[in-house]
Amino acid sequence: MAEVCRTTTDSGIRIVSERIDSVRSVAVGFWFETGSRDERRDEAGISHFIEHMLFKGTQKRSPLKIAREIEQVGGHLNAFTSKETTACHAHLLDEFLPLAVDTLADMASHSQFAPRMIEREQGVVLEEISGYEDTPEDVVHEDFSRLVFGRHSLGRPILGTRDTVSRFTHEKLVDYWSRRYRPERLIVAAAGAVEHDRLVKLVERKVALPGVGARSLNRRRAPVIEERRHQRRKPIVQAHLCVGTRSFRYADGDRYPFFVMNTVLGGGMSSRLFQRLRERSGLAYAIYPFHEAYSDSGLYGIYVGLEEKQVNRAERMIRDEFAKLIEKPIGRTTLKRAKDQLKGALTLGLESVAARMHRLGRTEIYLNRFVPLDELLARIDAVSADQVQAIAHRLFGDEPRVATVLPDGSAPN
Repeated sequence: MAEVCRTTTDSGIRIVSERIDSVRSVAVGFWFETGSRDERRDEAGISHFIEHMLFKGTQKRSPLKIAREIEQVGGHLNAFTSKETTACHAHLLDEFLPLAVDTLADMASHSQFAPRMIEREQGVVLEEISGYEDTPEDVVHEDFSRLVFGRHSLGRPILGTRDTVSRFTHEKLVDYWSRRYRPERLIVAAAGAVEHDRLVKLVERKVALPGVGARSLNRRRAPVIEERRHQRRKPIVQAHLCVGTRSFRYADGDRYPFFVMNTVLGGGMSSRLFQRLRERSGLAYAIYPFHEAYSDSGLYGIYVGLEEKQVNRAERMIRDEFAKLIEKPIGRTTLKRAKDQLKGALTLGLESVAARMHRLGRTEIYLNRFVPLDELLARIDAVSADQVQAIAHRLFGDEPRVATVLPDGSAPN
């Protein structure tokens, strides 16, 4: 039986843990409630760059020591940046939890942002941007985000631009870190063989972030964008297509009917879109839905990689499947099948302590509460066909947005 506990320290750090007696490992993450959407245009990419710099040395740990300490006990240390979060996390045997907390707290509290390391890491991130630009599937997703959110920070790449990354300095990083990465915006989430009280004591002793302030982020909402289509030409062989719309926030009450609808539409090989575009029509190898939910908005779409001459046909098929969901409620058998598939996938996914830690972090940030698995499954069971039809109308009742990256004719066949 899993046990979830939550504590807020005097400095404002929120600590949430889920004890699982059947495992010998623990996953722990330091989640900062700030990401690329909180950056000004001239700061674009600074959250992601700070994530990189957390691994580049503290007052008592060299970059090699940071990498080696967790790995030498068989653990894993990693990090990521999203539009609204920056997180570092470790997964290792439970006996080494103090080492993980000490390492993560040191990185979060005492990173030096040394100028020589900044210069070196700028080259690394610029190569990361180059790799992204050379991956058409990534490019079309970024184009789709810009189509949905326009010039708002939600529409900008998390990596930033070559120009902004090249201008980062020690002073700029330290200033941004001190303004955004504060204790009241830190969530420490842990799952596995963890004792909550011990975790709280470790965090209180090890984390040394400056100041206590208001948690409010004062985020600006994204305006409504009228543009519906975007096309880019690149020297590639395969065309890439995204069709979709602006979606809803993470805490939206319609998220459970949405989960069911998405399963029917694009959830796996038995879904309507996979069967129609790949199995019956042979148009594509890769086809999948994608969804990003934020604190106040979101986006949803369908990605397809295919021949350029099939792009218009595929778009018509996707729109047709959107329309079917709006026009007619799904049948009882389809509804049950989608629920069972969704519940099974969610339950199997939570057999990983790392997945449980990530779920703890996300729900604390977006819901301010932990949602037990039994409650989650019950909410899915309660979804009706009419609710699925209503959420389809809400999402697809307006004209979908379309982004494409197409061959420019110069790539070899």
